[in-house]
Amino acid sequence: MQILVPQSVPLALEDFPLEVVRFDPRVGGDFNTEAMVVWNITKKGIEPLLQMPKLRYIQTLSAGVDHVLSLSPRAEIQISNGKGLHDAPTAELAVSLLLSAVRRLHHFRDAQQQSAWDKTAYQHALSGQHFLTLEGAKILIVGFGSIGLAIAQRLSPFGCEVEGVAQTAGQRSGYTVHALENLDSILPNYNAVILVLPDTPETHGFISSQRLTKMHQGAWLVNVGRGSAVNEPDLIAALESGHLGGAALDVTQTEPLPEDSPLWKIENLILTPHIAGGGPKFYQKAESLMRRNAQNFIAGKPLENLIDRRKGY
Repeated sequence: MQILVPQSVPLALEDFPLEVVRFDPRVGGDFNTEAMVVWNITKKGIEPLLQMPKLRYIQTLSAGVDHVLSLSPRAEIQISNGKGLHDAPTAELAVSLLLSAVRRLHHFRDAQQQSAWDKTAYQHALSGQHFLTLEGAKILIVGFGSIGLAIAQRLSPFGCEVEGVAQTAGQRSGYTVHALENLDSILPNYNAVILVLPDTPETHGFISSQRLTKMHQGAWLVNVGRGSAVNEPDLIAALESGHLGGAALDVTQTEPLPEDSPLWKIENLILTPHIAGGGPKFYQKAESLMRRNAQNFIAGKPLENLIDRRKGY
């Protein structure tokens, strides 16, 4: 049995359980393998590969699989995602964005470029009802899977009160998790809301004016999930009105963000270009997952990280 692996995966894959067939996604080709790895391939590049008659297993190295599911792969094709591969670096970025928001680092970087020793940004924040410290701050993580938990575990040592939101309520690893149906009633209670949502029909426009207005005055919104979860015109209005303290986005509805997007010029908005995942240990962890799942596939055992198509993750 063979597995199709894009050249963008820089792994030797010696003694791999399946015979490895390399290919360049930009060029494509005529292939017919039982399995394939999806990483750094456009939807246009993925679509013809889904027609391979023998294909029965897809291993994505991303946490999200919306780019594959949107192409309606055959029902008999099993899809495993990269859950766990991006937890640590994504959590680190979420914390970094919150720290930047709290200490107004984006303002001081701008001042540095102007050679300006200017404390105004922080002193102004001190005079109002703004999110100023992680100590005692109440943080809500919407989407409390493995990445959400990793964020919570990194925020707790700062003295934050961290809670989560998931489909069902309960206690997870010591954290209180609220049911999604109760989100609107609890939103006003938090200094910051972190989104770690997948791209599914249910999450499109998940954060719009209706929920933004419910957020605490001066709160920050951080998105390290998918850009489709935020209604950007509504977010811009909430930022410009002064209701929100600010927002930090690693993802946007359109990527790369168009040059004419109003988001570029909003003062209390921090943008990073979808860099949350990956990290220096990514390929090491990815190879381990690929090898385990290749063995599972050969043996007819359940795949790790097998996604539920009905849920989209």
